[in-house]
Amino acid sequence: MASTHRALPVLLRICALIDQLFIVEVGPFGQQLAADARAAWPATGNKLRPADVEQYVDMLAQHIDDPERRVAFTQDARECIRL
Repeated sequence: MASTHRALPVLLRICALIDQLFIVEVGPFGQQLAADARAAWPATGNKLRPADVEQYVDMLAQHIDDPERRVAFTQDARECIRL
């Protein structure tokens, strides 16, 4: 039987804030991209530390083609992790 990986609720709340930044950046389709990333993210193991959210940020950032906008999103998203 496959194990189910989980994320701490506080990390999921941080991800929800990051999702909003992402949707503003990429538009309405960002909601589906974020939902897909949120489903795939725990598959790599349990998420127990704020640093684990950086992987989630990277998963979203790959969908931003413009390098400058990608960097700006990544910086803003990582500020959410530090809150």
